[in-house]
Amino acid sequence: METPEVQDSGSKKSMVSKFTPMKVLNFVRKKWKMILILVVIALPIIALTNFLTSEPEPEYLTEQVKRGDLVQAVEVVATVISEKDLELKFPVSGIVEELLVSDGDTVFVGQELARLRSGSLKAAVTAANAKLTTAYAELRALEEGTRPEDIAIAEAELRNKQASLELARSKYDTAVASLEKANSKLTVLQSEAKTASAGEVATASSTLTKELSKAETALGVIEDVFEDLTLQNILSQEQPAEYRQMDTQRIDTYTRINTALHKTSTTLNDFNDASVALEEGRLLAADATVVVQRAYDFIGRQEPLGLFDYTKKETLRATLATEKSNVETAYTNIGGTLKALQDKIANFETKIATEESNVVTAQGTRDQSLADISTYQTAVTVSEAQLALKRAGTRKADIDASRGRVQSARADLQKAQADYDDTILAAPIEGTITKVNLKKGEFTPGQFSETVAAITILGVSPYRIEVFTSEIDIPKVEYSQSGELLLDAYPDRQFPVEVTEIDPAATIVDGVPKYRIKLDFPKSFDDLLKIGMTGDLDIITDTKDDVLYIPGRAVIKNEEGEEIVRVLNKNDDVEDRPVTVGMETITNVEIIEGLEEGETVIVLIK
Repeated sequence: METPEVQDSGSKKSMVSKFTPMKVLNFVRKKWKMILILVVIALPIIALTNFLTSEPEPEYLTEQVKRGDLVQAVEVVATVISEKDLELKFPVSGIVEELLVSDGDTVFVGQELARLRSGSLKAAVTAANAKLTTAYAELRALEEGTRPEDIAIAEAELRNKQASLELARSKYDTAVASLEKANSKLTVLQSEAKTASAGEVATASSTLTKELSKAETALGVIEDVFEDLTLQNILSQEQPAEYRQMDTQRIDTYTRINTALHKTSTTLNDFNDASVALEEGRLLAADATVVVQRAYDFIGRQEPLGLFDYTKKETLRATLATEKSNVETAYTNIGGTLKALQDKIANFETKIATEESNVVTAQGTRDQSLADISTYQTAVTVSEAQLALKRAGTRKADIDASRGRVQSARADLQKAQADYDDTILAAPIEGTITKVNLKKGEFTPGQFSETVAAITILGVSPYRIEVFTSEIDIPKVEYSQSGELLLDAYPDRQFPVEVTEIDPAATIVDGVPKYRIKLDFPKSFDDLLKIGMTGDLDIITDTKDDVLYIPGRAVIKNEEGEEIVRVLNKNDDVEDRPVTVGMETITNVEIIEGLEEGETVIVLIK
């Protein structure tokens, strides 16, 4: 088993001995040409492999965020046509307020021909103009910065609100003290009322027990009187109904008095219980008085008969008279006790109600003071923040926002002015009025109706411009917009034109729906123009002054559909930043929010 190991060890030594430095050097000397060829072939292969497998560095086409004026235009191919007669209509419907021309009048370019009623539109122009003026003033105020006088006013306002806060806190402390005092007085009164209640309830219970016992005794005496044998003999023979009614009433009253006496000894706890019990006791005493009176009157009406002689009759009446006096006295005593109790209750209730009202008033004052403290604390916080803002000065973001409001106000004014201008029909060219189809005060339906033209004019110059635009661009085009025409025949000269007609329906041109627009020259170029000349026309549809803009290709959408711009930072990092875009031109787009002037954006990654 040991022999193989020895042999293996010897074999390893033999292998090592074959690759000595001297043998390697000899091998290189003999094969150096082949080795050199292999190295020359291998190095380019390695370099090429490295190049193909490595990722290339991206190359960016960039542009800076700029500030300036943007002009939005619709680019179309224009053709010179001949058309002397123009049929003019108002762009909008309305009531004719003023007619300024008649048949045969000669007019110049821009002359007003007729007006529609436009009171509200004119007011809108005035309001928009005022809004723009205000926005300009706010922008100037921000650009000028905070004046020392403004800071002094803000400091004074802060001190005033701080003083109001301290006054509110002082009122709160006073209200809390008043509330504690009112609660203390109310507790004392309630305690006094409870103490007095105990004595009055005891007195009421004693009086009620004593007097109702008198009434109960009187009703018992009535029973004894009518059980007299001499009287029973008469009753058994005649059985008068009056006696039966009186006796039924006696039994009912007796039962109710007995029940009241039991309740009096167990359920009188306070003023209210005693007052209710006394009131009920007085009614029971009154009922007992009625019963005794009926018994007395009944005996008085009986005629002496047999053993029931005159002496017996008077004896029984005297007995009932005594009980009647006792019951009447009980009624009077219960009523007196009830009045005294009610007077005591009313006195305490008045005092307690007064203090309860004082407690509610103090609570209201405390709560109002607490609300005032909160209000003034907020006012102080706001004033401190406003003062800090004034001391810090105006931020660039605030100025940019104010510029945006100026631009918005300017756009509103342009819109209001355009709406107002639509109520004025002006001559687009120089010429002669051939027909006026308007009357002052009548309604005119506007350009999209199929009625005849409002005014027809024969132009001095026979030349007009006709263009066809796509349905994408037609919403941008409006009446009275200006344009610049560059004819192929005059490549170095621009001709001014103005939109005067817009077809309401599409016309099929080469199988595609297009909208025809006609434009007129503000002055005559008859010596230069020929029918059929063509060229490029830019219709100015909108303008924006002093806005941020970038190339339109720089704006892309992310996976969520948001519009973003890739911003290249100073350390060459790429940031995807959301932006809000505004007006677009052929090459550029307005940036409302998201970028700052001078930042670098990526237009294209190669």
